[in-house]
Amino acid sequence: MQVVQKVVVKGAGFFEGTVEGVQHATGQIFVEEAFDASKPNYKGFRTVEYKCENSGVVKPVMHLEFPITAEVQMEISATKRGQQILVRAIKPVGLASPQPGQAARA
Repeated sequence: MQVVQKVVVKGAGFFEGTVEGVQHATGQIFVEEAFDASKPNYKGFRTVEYKCENSGVVKPVMHLEFPITAEVQMEISATKRGQQILVRAIKPVGLASPQPGQAARA
């Protein structure tokens, strides 16, 4: 199932290289998500890592100043071990405001 979500991307990374003779081209983004409001012991936001289809998904946004707001296309599939989410595309739509207090620490 393909979904597109507008999210705050806090950061991104990728790796291209050879490890033990195997070529790799991986990427990941770090997305801000709100905690489940139905759980009384958690409040606020967390950052969640999502794997990308490959490093080519991430490389076009690496020059941007984070955090950004982006439309992220994800593929969600069910496996024996649960749900797998893979990022297929990232379309930046603007800068995101940092959490209150972040600018004061910089």
